[in-house]
Amino acid sequence: MSLQFAVTATFIIMLALTLGSIISLQMRNQSKMLKDLSSKVISAEVAAVRSDLNVFLRAPALANRMVAVLMREQYSPLDKDLSQFEVPFAHILGEIFPDQKQLSLISFGSVHGEYIAISREILTNQFSLLLKDSRTNGYLNFYKGLQSSDPILNQFEHYDPRPRPWYAPVGKSKKPSWTAAYQDYDAVQGITVSFSSPLYDGAANFIGVVASDIKLDNFDGYLRASPNLGHGAIYIVGENNELISHSTHEDPLPRMPLLKLPNQESAKLLKPKDSSNLMVKTSAPLLLKKDVKDFEFNLNGEKIYGRVSPVVDGNGLNWRIVVLIPERDLLGTLKKDMLITFIIVLSIGLFAALVAWKTIASITKPILLAAQTARLLAKQEWQPTIAGGLQLKETKLLANAFDEMSNALSCSFDQLNYRIRHDHITGLLSREGLLEEMLELVKKTPDMKWDALFLIGLDNYRSIHDSIGYEQGEELLCAIVNNLKPHLPEKALFARVAETEFVVCLPVDFNQTSLDHLINSFQGSFSQSFNLQYDEVLITASLGVVCAPFNHDDLIENMRNASMALSKAKEKGPISYEVFQGSMAEQSAKKIHLIAELNAAIEKNEFRIYFQPVVSLNDSQVIGAEALVRWQSGQRGLVAPGVFIPLAEESGLILQIGNWVLRESCRQIAGRLKNGWASDFDVHVNVSVRQLIQSDFYQNLENILLEYHLPPHNLTLEITESILIEDSNVIATLIGRIRNLGVSIAIDDFGTGYSSMSYLHQFAFDCLKIDQSFVSRFLDNHKSEAIISAIIRLAAGFDVPLVAEGVETAEQAQRLYELGCQRAQGYHFGRPAPLEEWPQAWCGTGKAGPLA
Repeated sequence: MSLQFAVTATFIIMLALTLGSIISLQMRNQSKMLKDLSSKVISAEVAAVRSDLNVFLRAPALANRMVAVLMREQYSPLDKDLSQFEVPFAHILGEIFPDQKQLSLISFGSVHGEYIAISREILTNQFSLLLKDSRTNGYLNFYKGLQSSDPILNQFEHYDPRPRPWYAPVGKSKKPSWTAAYQDYDAVQGITVSFSSPLYDGAANFIGVVASDIKLDNFDGYLRASPNLGHGAIYIVGENNELISHSTHEDPLPRMPLLKLPNQESAKLLKPKDSSNLMVKTSAPLLLKKDVKDFEFNLNGEKIYGRVSPVVDGNGLNWRIVVLIPERDLLGTLKKDMLITFIIVLSIGLFAALVAWKTIASITKPILLAAQTARLLAKQEWQPTIAGGLQLKETKLLANAFDEMSNALSCSFDQLNYRIRHDHITGLLSREGLLEEMLELVKKTPDMKWDALFLIGLDNYRSIHDSIGYEQGEELLCAIVNNLKPHLPEKALFARVAETEFVVCLPVDFNQTSLDHLINSFQGSFSQSFNLQYDEVLITASLGVVCAPFNHDDLIENMRNASMALSKAKEKGPISYEVFQGSMAEQSAKKIHLIAELNAAIEKNEFRIYFQPVVSLNDSQVIGAEALVRWQSGQRGLVAPGVFIPLAEESGLILQIGNWVLRESCRQIAGRLKNGWASDFDVHVNVSVRQLIQSDFYQNLENILLEYHLPPHNLTLEITESILIEDSNVIATLIGRIRNLGVSIAIDDFGTGYSSMSYLHQFAFDCLKIDQSFVSRFLDNHKSEAIISAIIRLAAGFDVPLVAEGVETAEQAQRLYELGCQRAQGYHFGRPAPLEEWPQAWCGTGKAGPLA
């Protein structure tokens, strides 16, 4: 991600968040405003509709009261002729209610079946008489005018008002009430609702029912003419959730044939769910809840606000007014204006982002050039230039810093490259420098090759370095290099590849005679001592040689082969050399394979403990045993310790093997002691240098003794003299802790070290063991016998027992006893064997003798 993109993107994101927050707050406020506004508008609309509806509904009740007064005063149940009421009825409808055009008809039906009514035609405002009495012979006549003498427009036979919806319920209950919607007999056959009242004479006798009709279509027109209707809808639903009146234009419902009207008590009305208006249809499910009041819903992405207001009176009227107002009627062009404003703001933001992009591009151009300069520096192009652009103070400082860094890096890289390619002490090529030097020579001469490779390894440099110190150690290395250089051919490559190893690559056409002469010269260089500033040092070296032409690609492999030859040379002794043979690689591979098998043997538990008895020379009594490890390989059979112990020490596996030997020896001896072996039986276990110097060795030893309940005095740890010179203070402290624990310490192979006597007074020990190299030849060698005799007297002076190893004959045992040696072990007394194979006589009480 570029800085330009990151800054611009951050700017755009912040701008988007700001605009988003503003828009979100605006939408939130708008939503709240719409709710408040819709509530106010709907409240006003509902109030207007309710007010006009009350006016509409008040007229029928007033008309009924007027008719009731008239009929109470002038009507007699004996009257079969209703001609006297033609003029008064016409006067009431036409003169008293001239403007209440919703009042379409006032009528009276007697208990005897007579009927008179005045009807108003809405469109023409013409009035006509409807009559059935003794004069009509049972017919219901529709007259053109207001008098029975006017022409008859239509007739219905056998008309009886008493079963009609406006009469029957009131005639039964004797209470005024509103009818359900029904289809009328008039010419239009419209849907009508009537307000019916019972009629009584002066003697309180029921004489009939008076009714005033309202055509629902009349109120539909009023609702459509509402000034606040807009794109909304207003409708009135009855108790059964049918449309009583509505402002929407709906398809007309089928009308019942006139002949069937006497049996039709109520008309079939439209349900809101069947409305052709989508708003009304969508709101229908919300009306199923009788207690619903305010609601809102989304229709085609637009919010619709609605309110339900009940209309109830004491005369059976149970209607609900529903007002629906769409969001656009409330907002008008506000939403469109807001969208335009948003587009304008967005355009301004995009323009600002574009300006920011260009501006930041100009500002960051020097930074990008600085990055390119850094790449040039990585390619070691030390003199970059930073081009112009909009230079800020900071970028100018950055450019100057890069110029300074370029100069500094140029010098530093040269120094670093030299340090990588050369040894800082001797000035010779390093391993990396040797390979790079070869590559450069190959670039100049593609077929360049070398005839031989020498690997010179210093034999005893580490110990000498520790003795003479760091500065004189470096001086010694330089002296060695200066002593070798005169013997090198002109085009030979000379490098120091390790702390104590040097490589010489000989040029082509270096014949065998010259090769032999060079080897002799190298060996001769180490035959004399080196005179240093404060000391004179004699150091030796061994030589591994690879005699085969090779190129730079084979350098690493040839160095590995030379290392194998060097190892063989060091086995011969100081100032030796060895030429690499193919068999060395095979031996190395076998060695690696054997180490792998040795590692697997630990996991497979293939090691065994053999115990060799230690006896008292006084009476040949078995007083202890030395634990010796054996490898019972599944592939190789029984492997001698001399084969795998050196490999274990070299690979580091000696730690795991040594810990296992210590644990297993203690476990087995502890078990025998519990079974009745002598309580002073002493088991000797060898401990390697690496094992002893481990930080957790003491804790492991203590844990083993506790785990197997082995008394500490039954265990002796054998250590070699070489351990005592590793770190005398640390070793002395550790030996003291071990002896305080109750475990004995024996110095093994005593007399073979090169500083034995100088360390004896520093360390506390409990036993000395004479190496078998002295015992094996002391009967025939007076010097060996003198050494043994001296060691025996030394042990007596330290008041510690002495054990002679490698006793193979009775004569050796007898002579050792005569010299004062107390204990011994060897084949004369018994070969090493597992405890389960020990003769019963050895088991802590008997005398030792050769095994059968």
